[in-house]
Amino acid sequence: MTALDWRIRRTVPAGRAPWKALADAWALDPRLARLAWMRGLDRPEALAWRLDAGWHRTTDPHLLPGVDQAVARIHRAIEARERIVVYGDYDVDGVTATALLMRTLEKLGAEASFFIPNRFSDGYGLHLDCIAELKAARDPGLLISVDCGVRGVAEVEASTGLGLDWVITDHHALGAELPAACAVVHPHLGDYPNRGLAGVGVAFKLAQALLGAVPQPAGPDAAFLDGLLKLVAIGTVADVMPLVDENALLVRRGLDALGGKNGPGLAALLRAAKKEGAIGAQDIAFGVGPRLNAVGRMGGAEDAVRLLLTRDRTEAETLMVRVEALNQERRAIQQELAARLPPPAEEAFDLVLDPTAHKGVIGIVAGHRMRSSGRPSGVCTVIDGVAHCSLRAPEGYDLGALLALAQPFILGGGGHRAAAGLSFLAPRLAFVRQALERGASLQAEGREIPPLLVDGGPSELPGDGDLARLEPYGQGFAPPMARLEGTLVSSAAFGADHWKLRLAGLQDPITWFERPGRGTQPQAGDRLHVAATPQDSARWGRSWLVDSILGEAAP
Repeated sequence: MTALDWRIRRTVPAGRAPWKALADAWALDPRLARLAWMRGLDRPEALAWRLDAGWHRTTDPHLLPGVDQAVARIHRAIEARERIVVYGDYDVDGVTATALLMRTLEKLGAEASFFIPNRFSDGYGLHLDCIAELKAARDPGLLISVDCGVRGVAEVEASTGLGLDWVITDHHALGAELPAACAVVHPHLGDYPNRGLAGVGVAFKLAQALLGAVPQPAGPDAAFLDGLLKLVAIGTVADVMPLVDENALLVRRGLDALGGKNGPGLAALLRAAKKEGAIGAQDIAFGVGPRLNAVGRMGGAEDAVRLLLTRDRTEAETLMVRVEALNQERRAIQQELAARLPPPAEEAFDLVLDPTAHKGVIGIVAGHRMRSSGRPSGVCTVIDGVAHCSLRAPEGYDLGALLALAQPFILGGGGHRAAAGLSFLAPRLAFVRQALERGASLQAEGREIPPLLVDGGPSELPGDGDLARLEPYGQGFAPPMARLEGTLVSSAAFGADHWKLRLAGLQDPITWFERPGRGTQPQAGDRLHVAATPQDSARWGRSWLVDSILGEAAP
């Protein structure tokens, strides 16, 4: 692996401790206050979202555009005993949003069921064939989308002819016009202060308004909503939404709730991910989220929703066995594809097409290629002559703008600034690649690949267990990263591709795992210079997980 340039995350003024105000205001260990300051927090009140995550700080859901109309239509459906179908998405955000709204409708006495389109036969979003089948099989009066639908103008219009009403809840990029639904609930409409809500976050706001638990829930409503926030935490972290401001509060409360008593499905998920005690956002990102995602990546995602909803321990264990098997299959297919593809070249946009690639893993592989190259990347497969691609981009790029440039050559596409998908006729690959490369070149003008940001040496980070006070760590509030340097004393293998290392002068063990481009594991006597994240365990204490190889000096 190429050694990366690095620097300390934020320059510390000589002879000063600018984080002292944070430490004094919240009675923090100075090293913890320093960590918060390193992430751009200068004022004590900026930490309140994490350290005083009370309901009084949340935004009234009735301020979210479309909520009042959605509440009125849903309550009318419940009172009239109309059948309601929650129409979700197959990723973790969509699965958790579906489960959350199902749990809420159940509490309100609604006659509700859910539907998740299949990634392979249906694809993302609303589909007329699926809607017609739902009409024939379930005869709903109302459909509620979660984490999808804001671009389903034609599908919602066609639904009217079938006698179906829609409530659309979504957080993806808006199109030129909104669907003619009974309500469209979206954080980018109007001046709603939290534009970073995940799809499950939008569903949660709707749930809070449906229950009338506003502006602040109390009593049983507060306990029920904290249970829903477990799902918000999982979906928001897995969808890589910013963990700042109100999102930080919602996820923090959800993580705290996950650390307590859980239903059979969540308990089985946490056991499979080997997570116990306090749960952090990175436990979700690398343990719980990939398992839920694997269900939709390898086929239909209904079992993931059933796992989250079940109250039966035996059913939960049966479903979890199936989920874990799919996750292992996903990992093997992903690793094989990553090894088969050529390494990223020097083009401004790394776009590769493998006609036999498994559609369920191309997004993960694109993300790995993006992180290793520092440039936007896309991996495509071909189904019935149509190329289906997943795109990922680092900070500073906007995939939405790139898709607009490729519009004349593609069949469809959409997503976020950092993650998107598109489809096009396979023979048009050269035209699509040229459009994406031209756009990426323009966006990259004057942009340098930023160095890896670290927080200092291991002694400058808080001690074992203290880091949890600043949860959640993730997008917008980076996990701690230390620079470790020294002579390797010993290296012992465990598992198929992991090694436990001991560094001279460092008491805690270091975990090294093999991945494409990293090279062979280091040997005793080697000089090691790496960036690593602390891994704190109530049972085993602190260890360090190697993230990157570092150059010898900061720029």
